[in-house]
Amino acid sequence: MVFEKWWIGEQKQVFDIAHAINGRIRRHHRDMLRYHWEHMGYLEQTIEELEKQIDQLLSPYRKEVELLDGIPGVNKAAAVTFKAEMGVDMCVFKSAKHLASSADVSPGNYESAGKKNE
Repeated sequence: MVFEKWWIGEQKQVFDIAHAINGRIRRHHRDMLRYHWEHMGYLEQTIEELEKQIDQLLSPYRKEVELLDGIPGVNKAAAVTFKAEMGVDMCVFKSAKHLASSADVSPGNYESAGKKNE
């Protein structure tokens, strides 16, 4: 977790921050900081739960994800995204060009009447 990594081993920095805001922070500020801290914890927990669900749903496709992950420049997140978007049955695509076009990675010429549309 990002905040745990920051918090652990940074006690001097935390002390410096606490010393700098001493006397300047009011109850409202403390409450708002606590609300934000609790919300970040909630978001981190939710992300962890979603990642576990994704891993469970991907279990039948481990081999495909590992093969995609083996491609240079493709990490696990990209492999999972590709699987989710394109599926594992490549028979639905007539050719590699159709697959590339569907994945929106095929080069195109977006020029009309001398104007380039990017």
